[in-house]
Amino acid sequence: METISKLHVDLSETEHRFRRACEQVVLLNNKLKDLQIRYDRARRDQMRSFRYNIRLRMSGMEGVRNVYYEYARQKADKVLYLRHKIRSCVPTDSEDSSHSSEGEME
Repeated sequence: METISKLHVDLSETEHRFRRACEQVVLLNNKLKDLQIRYDRARRDQMRSFRYNIRLRMSGMEGVRNVYYEYARQKADKVLYLRHKIRSCVPTDSEDSSHSSEGEME
């Protein structure tokens, strides 16, 4: 059985990784928005060679963003799991009082 302190450390590290992945997703979304603006401008001005290049960059960036998104989702699932595990390891006040009252009854 893992100690509660190890679970807390693991939870802290996982939350940090989750936050960093979310920050990267936001940054990639902003870059994609900027590329979309450039693509729309190139389409408006009928610059086909620029459009193709920008679409390739957008496609690659969308793939990277999707990988970060999936990674963040996995970390979020792990955070929920660790929080549940910590709660199940720590006795609540009602459990403490029920155990102590059982000992008094004997």
